[in-house]
Amino acid sequence: MPVPKMLRLLLRPLIVLVVSAPIIILLLAVQTGPIVSSADPLTGDEITRIEQLLLESAPSTPGVTSQQSLQLDVDELNLLLGYGLNLLELSPSWAAQFSIEAESLSSKMSVQILSGWLPLYLNMTGEFIEENSQLRLDQVVIGNVQIPDRLVAMGLDRLSNNLMQSTPVFSDVNDLLNNIETIEIAGSQMRIQLLWDPVLIGRISDDAQRLFISEEDRTRIINYYQSINEIATSIPTDIRAISLNELFIPLFTEAREYSINGNDPVAENRTLLQALAIYVNNEELEQLVGAELAADIPAAKFIEVRLLRRQDLAQHVVSIAAITASAGAEFAELLSTTKEAYDARYRSGFSFSDLTANTVGVTLAGYLTADNIMAMEMQRRLTQLQTETDYMPEVGNNRDGISETDFNAIYIDRNSVEYNQRLDEIQTIIDARPLFQGLQ
Repeated sequence: MPVPKMLRLLLRPLIVLVVSAPIIILLLAVQTGPIVSSADPLTGDEITRIEQLLLESAPSTPGVTSQQSLQLDVDELNLLLGYGLNLLELSPSWAAQFSIEAESLSSKMSVQILSGWLPLYLNMTGEFIEENSQLRLDQVVIGNVQIPDRLVAMGLDRLSNNLMQSTPVFSDVNDLLNNIETIEIAGSQMRIQLLWDPVLIGRISDDAQRLFISEEDRTRIINYYQSINEIATSIPTDIRAISLNELFIPLFTEAREYSINGNDPVAENRTLLQALAIYVNNEELEQLVGAELAADIPAAKFIEVRLLRRQDLAQHVVSIAAITASAGAEFAELLSTTKEAYDARYRSGFSFSDLTANTVGVTLAGYLTADNIMAMEMQRRLTQLQTETDYMPEVGNNRDGISETDFNAIYIDRNSVEYNQRLDEIQTIIDARPLFQGLQ
């Protein structure tokens, strides 16, 4: 039955409106300028402050379940937020900022979705209010469009469920959020009381590592882990410790062969370091490849690995090298200095020997993953190692075991001229090692 002409005339604009509604909403949501500008690169003082925040947030005994209290002002929240965006390589395309007022936490975010002669940004604002000692997202605005509260709640629930079902780390993060007992906003500060669960924290760390490891890299890690086991199995049973070079030379010989035959040399070097870090620290392979894949791989025969006759130096070099290859030098250096500051406060004291080994690890991984040409050149050099001092300086003259009080008396803080001169001296000594000659 034909539709009357008058009805067709009435339906036409309605149909056009319905079809074009998503486009209209998109145009209202997208804007030509950001509401938050990208932050400037972090200064030395800001990096030092982040280290201090990490130090203050860590429990004195991380392996024991305990109650922890955190207190952050708005500047510290924004400092950590900016560092996180840089670490995830989202900056400068992404920019975000927190503000605290009237017992609520407000957030702004700008994401550049198109550059060039007509830049376009997706601008979002949200407001979190304190409710029953927790924070609840109360209002979301995208561009000029305010999203209905019910739609926001539905979207968050669906996103949360999808993430927890698809990725284990998000389920663990949800458990961590559930461990937050109270959140209080007062003045310009946010106070958090939570239960520190070392088992959960360790699981989140392992899940986060696996999140950024591809299937191809998992295969490579398993391959190098099995090669390490073959090397360890061939060593006589009466030998209780070996030099790090006894693993470096055959493993990088293998990596070089793969690279010559067309494999990605940067990926080979990165996964070699990851597998080696697992072995040297006597940890489980499933941390990197997951329980399902690791179940079919026999545990490698463990032999203590040393550098300059010290197991801890080998662990420092390889661990920080693996972190640098995976997450970048900036993050590795932050962990390195924060760890030494933590030791100065709670454990055996600040160690320049450990810091030297960490710097060797950062330097080594930096060259191994710089680009394909440098990666293959480093493979070649590592197959021809003569002694451990080809890359690791002697550290016998370092003053170690420095308490936090003594450290501050000598160097004031980790941003002082004196401390940075000491770091420069360490880097200069490392750069002069035969392995690194002519690479700068």
